[in-house]
Parts: sequence; structure tokens; C-alpha cells
Amino acid sequence: MNREEFVYRYNEIFQGVPWYGTSLLESLDKVPLNFWNKKPYEGARSISEYVGHLVNWRKFVIEKLKSNKSFNIEMNTKEDWGDEVIIENKEAIDRFLGELKDTQYQISEMVLSKNEEWCGQNVPGKTYTNAYMLEGILQHDIYHLGQLNLINSQLKRLK
Repeated sequence: MNREEFVYRYNEIFQGVPWYGTSLLESLDKVPLNFWNKKPYEGARSISEYVGHLVNWRKFVIEKLKSNKSFNIEMNTKEDWGDEVIIENKEAIDRFLGELKDTQYQISEMVLSKNEEWCGQNVPGKTYTNAYMLEGILQHDIYHLGQLNLINSQLKRLK
């Protein structure tokens, strides 16, 4: 996958028409305000927690695109899942989605500014390539998009 193909696929998942269903923004637009903080069962995560998690990993990619060798996220830590965000009104959703959109724009622009050789180079401080990281963020967004849609449908049934 080259840089342009990545950005095309990344944007399609985010706000386009992916072959498997709705995009991330379209799916989040369908979430009622009162569902953002709810959990379908004890021990589950909320939609706001998943969106925060997506933002955290996008920030990881941004730091690596900036060649920040020391930046890291350990799985199942505060850096991975962040602080719980409580969504209380439409303005809070807009701010939260604004942060998600900002990471989308930054990653797309930064990837396009790189040369093709960059894709085969290792991520600063890691043993995998930049191309592998980019494929990973695509898969990460799709994986959690499915979970977001599942939570939304579970909460509708509990209503």
C-alpha cells in the first residue's frame, strides 16, 4: 500500500462509504446523546471510552509521524484508554468529534508529506515499518467501529 492508497482508505473508513457498512463518522452520528456514556452490561466500555481510545492511538501515530522515538503507549493503561470522558450535551459530542476529526486530518496530511521510501522504514523506536503501522491504524479503526455499532444496537434493545 502506498501513501495515497492509505489516505484514500483511511478517509473512506472515516467518512466515506466503506464496502462493509457505515463509516466511523456516520456511525457516531447515529448514536443518541444518552447512549454515549452508557454501557450495555457491567464491565463493558462506553461509546465515549472507545472514541477516546481511538483518539489516543491516533495520537500515537501522529507522534511517530513526527519521528518521536520515545513516545509509547502500553496496552491497557491510562495512555491506552485515557480518562473516562462524560458526554453531557451536543456541544461535548461536537468537541469530542472535533478532536477525532483533527487527528484524521493530521495523519492524512503528514502521511502525504512523506516520501515512498518512508513506508519501508521502521517506526521511530519500534521494530516494525511505517507501512505496518499505517495498516494497523486502519485495522484498529475498523475493529472498534464494529464494537461501537454493536454497543449502539445493544443499548437500543435495552432502552
